Amino acid sequence: MINGIMIGMIELFIFFYFSKRIRHKYELLESIYYIHYYWFMFTILTMIWEISYIIQYESIIILSNEYFQNKEHVWTNEYDLTYILPWKLSKIFYTEYGSYADKQYITKYNHWGLIIEGSHAVLCGMGSLIGILNLINQNKTNYFIFISISMGSQLMNSFLYLSNYFIQLNDPCNINYHSEEFPSGTLLYKRPFMYINFFWMFMPLFIIINLLNENHNKRNRNNYDSIPNLKNLKINV
Repeated sequence: MINGIMIGMIELFIFFYFSKRIRHKYELLESIYYIHYYWFMFTILTMIWEISYIIQYESIIILSNEYFQNKEHVWTNEYDLTYILPWKLSKIFYTEYGSYADKQYITKYNHWGLIIEGSHAVLCGMGSLIGILNLINQNKTNYFIFISISMGSQLMNSFLYLSNYFIQLNDPCNINYHSEEFPSGTLLYKRPFMYINFFWMFMPLFIIINLLNENHNKRNRNNYDSIPNLKNLKINV
């Protein structure tokens, strides 16, 4: 039996190991910047977690309520090694998130969490997966199209989600309202799990800017290469 922190670390180790193996197996994948590649692969892994959350929604609600009432945390609870399986890790991950970060993820009457996770899985996760598969099959055009859809959707998804969450904090009728029973603290320091969403907004923005810069530099190189070599031109007087 090991605690939730160790479960997460083992999951990440397995993720990076197999992602690296896949990258070395297909030569074209090595043309992707390291940060971009691993983020695309992590977005694909996140899609598996999100689909698992949607499928296990009812049981996550029950478990999350138990955790909150008993003041339990995934990080300190102990589990067997089978919890490194993505669908089992997803269950305890969203249990913690719903208990101590966003309670709309564990409500039966409001499916906002399902909409956010479902749209991210379809647009971002599938976009990254199809993009990677297209690059493996040497279709660079479709690769850039699907990766752009994935990262653009991820940026918008995270921005809208966080914007709505801050509105909820000041709405007394909302389950996420800042209160003594569910405090948020200055800069959300009492709900630290929410900080992960800022990372989900920063990374796609970072990648989009890099892709635009890469395309700009490539266009400049192509324009430069198309200029005739003036030394080889003969000037007739």
